[in-house]
Amino acid sequence: MGRARQRWWPGGAVGGVLVCAVALALGGCGVVSTKSDRQLAEKAAGEHYPGLLDVVAARTLFPAAAGSEITFSLADDPDAAVTLRVDAEAGGCGGEECGARLAEAIAAGRQRAEALRAMRAAFAGCGYEVVGVRPGGGTWTPWVVAEPANATVTRILADLGTCVAAWAPDATGSVSVHIAAPEAAAALPAGNTALPTVLRLSGGELLAALAGRPYYTASYTVRDGRADPRSGRAYLSRPYADGRAFDSTVTEAVGAWLRSVEPSAEPGTASGIWWLKPGTVDRMTGHVTFCDAPRADGRRCAGDHAVALTVDPRGNPVGEPRIIRDVRGPDGTLRLPEEP
Repeated sequence: MGRARQRWWPGGAVGGVLVCAVALALGGCGVVSTKSDRQLAEKAAGEHYPGLLDVVAARTLFPAAAGSEITFSLADDPDAAVTLRVDAEAGGCGGEECGARLAEAIAAGRQRAEALRAMRAAFAGCGYEVVGVRPGGGTWTPWVVAEPANATVTRILADLGTCVAAWAPDATGSVSVHIAAPEAAAALPAGNTALPTVLRLSGGELLAALAGRPYYTASYTVRDGRADPRSGRAYLSRPYADGRAFDSTVTEAVGAWLRSVEPSAEPGTASGIWWLKPGTVDRMTGHVTFCDAPRADGRRCAGDHAVALTVDPRGNPVGEPRIIRDVRGPDGTLRLPEEP
């Protein structure tokens, strides 16, 4: 799924907070392993930008011989984080003199902070607070708080579409917004208020808390280079176990239905995104693939055809399914219609 252009996290710098959780498991975020790199970064900051930069995080890069990523706060911009790659053993910063790399890193940090402020202002102007920001695929996906229901989901999608159009006027593909329930937002960890805003809103603990409960994602299509605020549609994301249970319920129900209409058919898997039926949050539309018969080699059916159906949030079918034949392209690519 495409995302908005020109909303980049240059170098994936802010993702370092998330990577650190993995590094800890491998022994990579230790203070000792980054000590010399941190000292070199602090020395460079003091020489070139006295009083402007304070180290707030340090992590070992992979492989360990590549040095460390040092993250600074900016004294004159509480939203900004500055990340610098340092390798004390190699005597520099990414093969260059540290002063030059610091200048580039500060400019990039200020640019990210300004982009974050623009995002937050656009959503605040529509009445929504950005409570989290997920870096991914080089772009930002904001988290906002709302409580869609059958009576409100159309309005909420329209409201967020106005926010998206203001935030990402020059986009490509599609633009997404995650929607956290109010009770999920109320239970979010406070985080370290001393950290720059860009780090607090993208912190691993905060994002894990947001994604740890079911949440909606609203997607907006880009037409003629602009996000269309009227194109919003949404799907429900679930924790892993809940998602597996949903897929199992849908697949089993489709298998039972197929046995009544095509006894030799072999069900495949629940495929793709299950979009909310327009104007509802208790009906979802999607597809389950199937084959005309079990594979002769005993392998699982990938699916040459599909069953389109509407289900409730647990995966139980609502209404009559219908069959769509020949959904595989010549190269084996699954080609399902956007609307079941």
